[in-house]
Amino acid sequence: MAPLRLGISACLLGQEVRWDGTHKRDPFLAETLGRFVEWVPVCPEVELGLGVPREPIRLEGDPVAPRLVAAKSRQDLTRAMTRLARARVVELARLDLDGYVLKKDSPSCGMERVRVYGNGRRTLRRGTGLFAHALRERLPLLPVEEEGHLRNAALRASFIERVFAYARWKGALAAGMTRRRLAAFHAAHERLVLAHDPAACRRLDALVANAGKRPLRAVVADYGAGFMEALRTQAPPTTRRRAPRRPAPPAARRSPTARRAASRPAPRRPRSSP
Repeated sequence: MAPLRLGISACLLGQEVRWDGTHKRDPFLAETLGRFVEWVPVCPEVELGLGVPREPIRLEGDPVAPRLVAAKSRQDLTRAMTRLARARVVELARLDLDGYVLKKDSPSCGMERVRVYGNGRRTLRRGTGLFAHALRERLPLLPVEEEGHLRNAALRASFIERVFAYARWKGALAAGMTRRRLAAFHAAHERLVLAHDPAACRRLDALVANAGKRPLRAVVADYGAGFMEALRTQAPPTTRRRAPRRPAPPAARRSPTARRAASRPAPRRPRSSP
C-alpha cells in the first residue's frame, strides 16, 4: 500500500512562512505522524506572492462572506486569494489526497472560528479562511482537521480513522464499483458506521438494499457522502462494565450442640461484696 498522502499548512512542518517570518512546527505532525504519511505542504499566502515577512492580513465584514484585507495598507485581497485557492485546490485534487491538516485561526487556512473584524473593534469568531473554504467546497468528502483539534486524543483518533476509511473508499472506487462490490464494502464497514451513527447506518443499509432501483452512479455518490459524514460523528466512549459482585458466603451451619449453647442465657457475674 502506498503511503497516505495528506495536505498540510506548510508552517506546521516548520517552514518559516508566517507573516512575521516564523513557523508553527507541530512535533506530532512533523515527527510522529510524518513517519507514516507523505505530506504536501501548502502556504496560500506565500503562493499569492505576499512574501515573508509580510503585512498581517485579516478577515473583515460578513462572517458568511468575509473580505480578506491587509491590516495596515487596507489592500483587498479577497478576489486574488479566492482565485488562487480554487486553482490550487484543483491541483491538489489531482494528487489524490487522503486528508488535510489546516492551521487554526489563519485568515486563509482556518477551518472554523476564525476572527472576523467588523465595524469598530467588534470581532466575531465565526469565519472560515478563504483557502479552507475552497478546499472543503471542492473536496467535500476529504477528511480535514485543524492542528489544534489534533491535540485532543479522541479527535486525533477520529481523524486518522477517517483518513484510512477515505483511502479504502477511494480504493474501492478505483477498482470499479458494482452493486455487489458496494454491498461487500458496506458489509465490511457496517460495524464501524454503526459505532459512530446508528441512524446513518440504517440509511446506508436501505441505500444498499435498494441500489437496483436507481442509477448506480447516484447510489455510489450518495453512499460515499453518507459514509464519510457518519464517521464525522464522534463515537460514544466505551464504558467498562463492572464485574458482578459476588454474593457473601453463607454462614457456616452450626451443630445442634452449638445452637443450644448459643440459645442459653449468659451466666450472671457474681456481685462483688461492698
